[in-house]
Amino acid sequence: MSVERGEIITLRGGQHRAVMQWALRDFGPMDASAQIQVGTLAAGRGWYVDHIGFGTRRFGDKRAAWTVTRQLMGLHEGHWEEAPVNRRPFLVVRRSDGSRVLYDQNDDECLYSYWGELKDRFWGRYTAAMNAGTKLRNTTTHKLFEGFITLSEYADPTEGTTRYVLERAREGGGDCRVIDYPDRELAETRYEQSVRGNARRNYPYQSSDVDGVPVDSASADPPGIRRLPSGEIVATADLDEYEGLYGPVTDHHRGGQ
Repeated sequence: MSVERGEIITLRGGQHRAVMQWALRDFGPMDASAQIQVGTLAAGRGWYVDHIGFGTRRFGDKRAAWTVTRQLMGLHEGHWEEAPVNRRPFLVVRRSDGSRVLYDQNDDECLYSYWGELKDRFWGRYTAAMNAGTKLRNTTTHKLFEGFITLSEYADPTEGTTRYVLERAREGGGDCRVIDYPDRELAETRYEQSVRGNARRNYPYQSSDVDGVPVDSASADPPGIRRLPSGEIVATADLDEYEGLYGPVTDHHRGGQ
């Protein structure tokens, strides 16, 4: 694909000079306002094209850079408007510490939202690479929520570099957030911060490798909660209302907490 042509670079310092920038408007419902910046590299080493989703690549001349820019624009619904040159939007999902917000189920500010018509293809590559990676750390949330927080090592399917991915879903099937890091030590720190920050004393983790967080391997239900055989969770205080709507809960069901 044309978006993969050119050597991948990281813009850190130097005398790079941004020439133009565009922002996507009237974008599709699964997208966010993508941005593209084009500029020259230090010491006359060519041109760069930085797309907020696909990253930064070097090109030998201006014509190649503009060709790829037009191709990148064509991957998105909506129209492009010239915008003030500004690095700040790029740092929201590709942060200054080298981490990247790959996916966030509750927030459009993630790479997935900036991949345009290639989002499913790229996300498929990343999920396959992460699944083939090595799990390093793992925490499982309370059985009531069936969520997880994991840290894995994997090979980036586009750049080929080793990265460390933190996946967090406080509830199974929802609330999923995926961030990867270039450095294991930083990733381990963020993993432990996430585990501690999401700990709930009334709903201890089923398992965790972080010292000092509440863990209950039996994952017993807290007081005031009824777990029905159907899998539904009902607060004890709401049980009468539940029975009024759906019929009596048998003694067997009442005992199946």
